Amino acid sequence: MIIGGRTWPKDRRWIVAITLVALAAAAWYVAEWRELGRLPGGSSRVGLACGIAGGAIILFELLLWPRKRVRSWRLGSAQSWLRAHVWLGLLAVPLVLLHARLLFIGGLLNQALMVVFFIVIASGIWGLVLQQYLPKALLEQVPAETIYDQIDHVARQQCQDVWRLVDASCALASGDHRHEAAGDDADDGDHAVVTGFRAMTGIQGRVVETLAVHAVIPGTEELRRRFVTEVRPYLLAGRGGGSPLATAPGAARFFADLRAVIPAEAAWLVERIEQACDCRRQFDLQARLHRWLHLWILVHLPLSVVLGVLLAVHIPIAFNYW
Repeated sequence: MIIGGRTWPKDRRWIVAITLVALAAAAWYVAEWRELGRLPGGSSRVGLACGIAGGAIILFELLLWPRKRVRSWRLGSAQSWLRAHVWLGLLAVPLVLLHARLLFIGGLLNQALMVVFFIVIASGIWGLVLQQYLPKALLEQVPAETIYDQIDHVARQQCQDVWRLVDASCALASGDHRHEAAGDDADDGDHAVVTGFRAMTGIQGRVVETLAVHAVIPGTEELRRRFVTEVRPYLLAGRGGGSPLATAPGAARFFADLRAVIPAEAAWLVERIEQACDCRRQFDLQARLHRWLHLWILVHLPLSVVLGVLLAVHIPIAFNYW
């Protein structure tokens, strides 16, 4: 959920509301503190009220997951639920603190409940922070963004496209042989169909081009060799292969060295290979950002379930000793 921008009027109402509720609860707590002469606990009037409110909020928070899975529920939009999930979750923090006598509590169950509660809140805040920045970073830094699950497939396709051009245009070293592009019905002897990524008038996306296949360029044996031994492994494996092409400075040095040893007629091909490597780095960045954007939920969701279980155990025990 993105906070601010067009959603700011709705977020502002939530911020004002939870601030007023938190201040009212704190004022009530201070008044009862002065009346009792000691910190009110969970069995006091204010402590019990804050505990019931906090518990109800936690129960509501746990309902977000089934609400997102059962789309037939007509109980408000998913965005409304998510906004309530975020702001009510933050409101639960002062309410739970007041219920827990500002953390001056005893008992292993109570302490475990508080530890899990604050880890859940912290992971939720971390996920919210990531959602404010990472989607924008994807938009700005990954113009070649593709479907996350298709990254490896698209990278293989792009590698095959560039290899067609290299194989058709580069001279053969001694002992090498020219390859056929298997399964490529769109190619003929004079042209090759390749894919790429471009940004035009603010629109970014994947494009298909038909390029003329140049005659073999003399003196390009080294280009072919370095593509096969260094570039192609990187295009297929990405940064996981430890290639210097995985970083922009390393790629800049690689292609500067390559341009120094190839004929000027092959400059267009080197540029095409460099574009493919840049696109692969974008895919690597997309994969990292995607993991950052989603892996926090592996902490947040299971511990939320644990929190619900601990709360279910805490409630009857608390009323038994009340």
